[in-house]
Amino acid sequence: MPLIQADIPAVLDLDQRCLGGLWTHSGYQRELESEQSDLLVLITGEGNALSAQKMLQKRFQQAENLASENLTAGDLAAENLAAENLAADAQPLRLLGIGCLWAILEEAHLTTLAIEPNCQRQKLGQFLLAELLLQGHQRGLTHATLEVRVSNESALRLYQKFGFKEAGQRKRYYSDGENARILWQSGLQNELYVAQIHQHRQTAIAQISEQYSIYEASCEEKPDSL
Repeated sequence: MPLIQADIPAVLDLDQRCLGGLWTHSGYQRELESEQSDLLVLITGEGNALSAQKMLQKRFQQAENLASENLTAGDLAAENLAAENLAADAQPLRLLGIGCLWAILEEAHLTTLAIEPNCQRQKLGQFLLAELLLQGHQRGLTHATLEVRVSNESALRLYQKFGFKEAGQRKRYYSDGENARILWQSGLQNELYVAQIHQHRQTAIAQISEQYSIYEASCEEKPDSL
């Protein structure tokens, strides 16, 4: 789903609650403008489903006009950042998650993955991680890396499900002094691994669609409800 300028305050709020204020408004603005960043959002329709569907269609089309070369693997309302103000139309939609990767040479460096606290353990993180990895695959990147708190066992289990291995630790990496695990996955261009990503994605969709009115928006199809 394309994140518009007017959505940044909601993203900042989620960032503060989940990540302790990792990025500022200007930081997200830089990601919006960078060709080397894929910043994805997970959006659900609330209230009138038809209104939400029309809103999704409008946002998708505007983002396609402004950044069509970047609209690649975004399914289930996960898409690259782009577009301008549509604030008056944004109310039917609710932000559930954000994820970001940086394309650095052949590396997809996953910098952000955050899910609304009240919506965690519902496969949303699994879906969003799959989307980020598919973005990296479609960019032609060969491997993915990330840092995760040593105490974050639930996140570690998710990354291990996707085949990430620990490559070391960064001492006192976080502002509170906690160490970070460095995780690595080298199979982004491996057909079998990409098939596994798609399988994890479909498993997540099967559970998510039972609870939320979440919409698909891919580069091959116009948005449709699940």
